[in-house]
Amino acid sequence: MVELAAFVALQRLIEAADAIEESLMPNEREMLHSLKAKYREPIDVDPFDATALEVILRNVEVRKGYDFDPRRDGGRVIDLPRSGDRKP
Repeated sequence: MVELAAFVALQRLIEAADAIEESLMPNEREMLHSLKAKYREPIDVDPFDATALEVILRNVEVRKGYDFDPRRDGGRVIDLPRSGDRKP
């Protein structure tokens, strides 16, 4: 049986993150969309999912104190050589 209290608590976290979607980094936005799709119907909540949403919301609060623009600064990729790309 689905624990509805946990499901409702998770839905509130999703709504809070959805309200500030423009402040989310691309990977956070992707996680939010994935969780919205996963929890469209009442199912048992994975504690990791709730924690992930709490971390996303906390990260947005932390970034408020810095000169940080998710559209400008979010696309950074660390380009490390892959094992097949090594030159002898």
